[in-house]
Formats: sequence, structure tokens, C-alpha cells
Amino acid sequence: MVFIQTAVALAAVALVGAQQLPLVEEHPQHNRHFEFSHPVHRVAVVGAGPAGLQAAAKLVEHNFEVRLFDRAPGPGGNWFYSEETPVRESYPDKPINEDPYIPHRLPFTHFYKEGEDGISLDERWREHWQPRPLWDSLHTNSPAVITELPGVPYAPDQPWVLSNHKIQSHVRAYASLNNLNINDNANVTSYATRVEKVLKLTESNTWRLTLRKLERIPEIGRIKTTWWTEEFDAIVSATGPYVSAHVPTIEGIQDWSRATREDGGWSIYHSQNYRRPQRYQDKTVLIVGASVSASEIARDIAPYTKKLLTSIRPHKNLSPFALRSRLRFPENAEVVPEIKRLEPLQLHHNGIQNGNIELVNGSILTGIDEIILATGYVRSKTFGPNLTADGQPENIHWTGHWIPDPTLAFTNVRSWTIGAYQSYAFAKVWEGTAHLPPQREMQRDWDDAKYQFRGLFSSRQAESLFRQYVVWLNNESLINGGRLVEPWPLQNREIFAYYSDVEWIRGYTGLRNFTEFENVPQSEWPSGHAAAWDAIVFEEDGW
Repeated sequence: MVFIQTAVALAAVALVGAQQLPLVEEHPQHNRHFEFSHPVHRVAVVGAGPAGLQAAAKLVEHNFEVRLFDRAPGPGGNWFYSEETPVRESYPDKPINEDPYIPHRLPFTHFYKEGEDGISLDERWREHWQPRPLWDSLHTNSPAVITELPGVPYAPDQPWVLSNHKIQSHVRAYASLNNLNINDNANVTSYATRVEKVLKLTESNTWRLTLRKLERIPEIGRIKTTWWTEEFDAIVSATGPYVSAHVPTIEGIQDWSRATREDGGWSIYHSQNYRRPQRYQDKTVLIVGASVSASEIARDIAPYTKKLLTSIRPHKNLSPFALRSRLRFPENAEVVPEIKRLEPLQLHHNGIQNGNIELVNGSILTGIDEIILATGYVRSKTFGPNLTADGQPENIHWTGHWIPDPTLAFTNVRSWTIGAYQSYAFAKVWEGTAHLPPQREMQRDWDDAKYQFRGLFSSRQAESLFRQYVVWLNNESLINGGRLVEPWPLQNREIFAYYSDVEWIRGYTGLRNFTEFENVPQSEWPSGHAAAWDAIVFEEDGW
């Protein structure tokens, strides 16, 4: 399974004040289901990854007026590979509640020139669309059968491990099939467009989006930037919760972050900037982290490096997925303890080779050419209102609708599998051919279960969610009209079960729940290193 939150960081969304607004009056005699205060006609979908594309396609099919926004220059979400790299991460992490610049009067257009405000055009462009943290050789650790969008099947002889380039082509094919690719339909899609703010309007009970679009104008050497607003009856947030690379809190790291190499590049940087292994030839590299990106980048650069080290925090109880990453480190990677501090550098223009790195066990590392921080990503306010202490959105019904105001919905299931069901549900609920329970019942569902489905056959909850969607959607269609849906094909489940046995852990699909993973002994894993697979996840800060 690929723990990529679909279309992560596709928009910086700030939701303001929606939970205080009365949406409907629920009369006792009409309390069988939730009733919207006015019809939903115009819907914004924020994020054009696998989740957002499916939502937009289904809403268009159901005759909604749809606008699809994505800060990237084309569809794909986190599977949009580019040789461009993100702008440099902040040392330390930026505050998650930082507000973007918005002109006082909208609409507003400005043509930025090179070096304006001390920012190059290239940096301004990359900051806006935030190139994805994919490297050239990255492959998924999920088989094609559960990494497939409807209507664009892979070839029958497609290997079950997919390259990021294959997935990117697959997602773009789906976008083209549904007339959602770049330049397909300007009335629907708006790429290179970031959502800067979302406001619920009291008088009209609609949502106002403040938008910013960038366009390169090579003829005049400028970047055209336009801010404007649009209003919608409903919103699908398909952005995922992570937006910024996480920089660990290590004494001296801000000082070291200023150090540059001979080629002008930084000596310490986040793994989001990694693309290819060849330039690590004959270098001594330290990777900080122990999760998927750490182990897979280590495997990628190991044949080139002179010496490869990895700094890993101690963990008493490793889940199978954490253990899997540990087992994936190459044999020539030397494991060292957690970093205690980075001693001050005398110079910052001559690399970090002469710098001293003190470890928690008192030993000193020196002679390091580069440090890669594979330390995950931090959550942001992109996910919207009512965040819990760990950054998860609260009050989200299992269907993805926000309970205080179900005209806001989140793609909170695994897009490749349950995404098709959820997208159909969004359309049916807003067109009135499916109904949500009253808000008090939706809230009770949340309070009782805290639904956090991911949509794999990884637990009883996930498999029951498939069945729950099928039963609910078909029941609503029989009563209110609409097509019926079929369960996920049994043969696909069998393929996945076999794949997970070979590539992950024996008996994976038979385990009762994620919580039991802590009790799975290492003897249950294949002997030696884990079976071959490649992937990327957002590891949060559990590095």
C-alpha cells in the first residue's frame, strides 16, 4: 500500500468560520435524513490527484458545474514527476498558520520580473506549485490491481510493481479520458492555481474561494500572477494533510543549513529534493531517518557512495511497516545513533566535511559530504477546520462529509480503491439521490468510531467500508434513483492477498486489525531482507 495522501499539498486552504453558521433547521418530523438549505449546483474540487480527478469526473457526469483547481501545472497530484525540485525547506519548520499574501482589491494582476522582492522567477514558480517529492527510480509498493483508476486499465502483462512514471501516465490518461487534462476544458480545470483562502458567506450560505494563478510569459521574461475569487455551493477537498517538509529539531541545524557545496548546492537538505543517484559518486553521505524514503534513497545511492551512514532513532516496538523499512536498508549502510548536536561550522562556503556531528552515545562523526533529512512532512491547515492535536480533521462522517456543514467534503479514503465509491457518493448526496443521516447521528458515528479509513484490505474496518458503501449507495439508488454499484472484484482481492503475502508479510490480509501488527514477530517476515518493493510515504515526524 502506498501511504501517500492523494494530491498532498496541492493547495493552501484556510477555512474560516463555517462551523458557526446554521446550515439547516432539523425539524422533528423531518429528521430521517439531513436536508440541505438550498440546492447544490456549483462545486469546487481542490486537488487533481487520483482522488480529486475522480471526484471532478463524477460530479461533471452528474451535471454539476465543476471547477477543478490544482497548484501544479498539470494533473497527477503526488504522482506528477518533475526534474524541478521544491524551494528549500524552512529551518526550523514554518508555522502552519502562516497566511499567504492577498491583494486588498480583487481581481488583481501583477507581472513579476526577475529578482523582484529578492526572489528569482524560477524560485517563485517552484514555490507556487511545489514540485512533488518523487525521485526518478521510485516504484510503488502496491500492485497494479489496487493502484488503478477506472476506465484506463493497465496492460494484462503489466508487472505488478509500478514505476512512478507509469503511474503518472496512468493518472494523466484518466484525466484525458474525462476531459480534465491540461487545456482540455478551461471552463472546468484551472491548473497552476492555488487556493489561498476559503470563506463561508453568511448571507448566501455559499463558499468563497480566493485563488492565485501563475503563468510564465517567456516573451517578456515575466511571471503573470492573477488573484480572484469564485463562489460555490459545495467543495471537495482532495489535498491531503501534509504540505511542508519536516526539519527535525537538532542543536546547530540552522547553522549547518547555511553550508554550501563547491557546486553551489546545499550540504544539508530534505529528501524531497532527491532525484537521481549519480551525483553521489564517491561521496560520504549521512541519511537521517528510518522510514520508507530513507531506506529507498539509501538503496538508490548505495552503489555510488564512498561511504553511506544512516542515523536512526531507537524504537522499542516496530510495526511491520517500520520493520520492513529497516530491513530494506542496503548492507553497506552503516547505522549510527541519533544525532545530539551539530557543532558550529567555521566556514559555510566550503561544505560540511570538516564539521563535527555529535551522536547521543558521545561519538563524533566527521568527513560527511552531504546530509539527507528523510524526516517526513508536517501537517498543515490545508485540511481545514477542527483539527485535532495530531493534525487530523475532526467531525468527518465516514462518507467524507464535514458534519457541521456537509457542503464541505474530504477525500478521506484510499483513492485507488474506495475513491470511486466515495466520488459517486458526493454526487448522489448533493443531487439528492442519496441522503446523509441527521447531523446528530453523523456526530454520533464520529464520536463512536472516529472513522479513519484508508481503504485497503488491511483491517476489518477497511473491508467493511467497501461493503458499507455498496449497501448504502445501492439502497439509496433503489429508493431515490441512480445506478447500482458492484463490490470490489473478488479476483482483485485474491491478487492483492497473494501480493501482500509475497511482498509484505505472510497472512497480511488475514490479520484482524492494524493494532495486532505490534505483536507480529519478526520471524513471520521473509528471511533476510524484505522482498523487493519501492515506495514513498509521508512519515510525519516519526523518523
